[in-house]
Amino acid sequence: MRIRRYRPGDIPTLAHIQQRAAEADGVSPLSEADFEQWFSQPELQAESNVFLITDDDDDLNEWGNEWGQAGTLDGLEGEAVGYTVLQLRRSHHAYHFLCEGTVLPEHRRRGAGYSLLISALNNVRMRIFEFEFEARQQEHAIYFEALLPANDPASPNLAALCELAPVDGQTLPGMRLYRCEL
Repeated sequence: MRIRRYRPGDIPTLAHIQQRAAEADGVSPLSEADFEQWFSQPELQAESNVFLITDDDDDLNEWGNEWGQAGTLDGLEGEAVGYTVLQLRRSHHAYHFLCEGTVLPEHRRRGAGYSLLISALNNVRMRIFEFEFEARQQEHAIYFEALLPANDPASPNLAALCELAPVDGQTLPGMRLYRCEL
């Protein structure tokens, strides 16, 4: 499996993945128009903050570095099986990096969700230097958060693997919020 950034033209794929997962999770489906509206928000910066995971066969690419971070050769990219959208939100007491996404039901429990969350978390760790000093001066927390399906019995395990704890409070219907402080 490989993780790549969003590219123009991915919206139909993202809508398909979300709609298939929504059926399994009992949540509201999003249309292509919903994604287009969401991704058109300038503060989202979709090309930098949306990640897709594909079902590439790692054996197809032999030109990676010693850490296994090979790129995808033209013509060898697999189908997208999941995605996450990383959004920075600010409240009166904290910075919140929220991950919202899903994996196709038939590709769950194979490491795709974990890989997406770790990729997003690593991205956040590289970005927080921009405002970490200011946040600490103002005594504002910096959180990494993920919305995971409440009906999927694997969600608590995935959250625990990423050191995220459940948070009580209102969220999207059918979803559960998990969080860790950075």
